Amino acid sequence: MNQIMTEIKNLDQSILHLMKSGLRYTFVLMLISCMVLLTYNFIYPNPTVYAVGISLFKSSLFFIVAFIIFGFSFNKIKNDLRV
Repeated sequence: MNQIMTEIKNLDQSILHLMKSGLRYTFVLMLISCMVLLTYNFIYPNPTVYAVGISLFKSSLFFIVAFIIFGFSFNKIKNDLRV
């Protein structure tokens, strides 16, 4: 856990900014998917609405993981190129 915290503290500022922007974007996407699923649950129980909500939710989870992994890997590549 301490190693992860030190990795986060040592991230390049531009990469950290990109990761934060991506995480905000995917969080908004996740909120939209939750609203779609709530619409399915309370207002309009159509299987298409459910499928759209679940697809958006899965995509947002994938993007969150991708932004985190790519941020760390790009930081590692950038640090290796400096040496």
